[in-house]
Amino acid sequence: MDLSELEKALAAFATFSPTALPAHHIQVFLRVSKEEGCTYAEIEDALDLTNSTVSRTINALGQVHRKGYAGFDLLEVRPDPEEGRRYTVWLTAKGKALKRQLDNI
Repeated sequence: MDLSELEKALAAFATFSPTALPAHHIQVFLRVSKEEGCTYAEIEDALDLTNSTVSRTINALGQVHRKGYAGFDLLEVRPDPEEGRRYTVWLTAKGKALKRQLDNI
């Protein structure tokens, strides 16, 4: 199974109960894995998630959760060099290691 197949399977599962299971965390991680440097809006459109959901998920998958405790440190946010008001999302070293692990499934 490649990452695209896994992403599709998780998206289908999330339709049953998108708020009771944080499948959207995995979906966001997989989306960034497939297209590093994507914007919040691109993630929102690709996964049909709201801006607040994407923002909170990226924070949770980042170094520090929005509530101040440690995040998963899988993603990092950088300013978009083309548009100063926009941010892009990238894998951290830990995120790249997880992607390599998933690629080997």
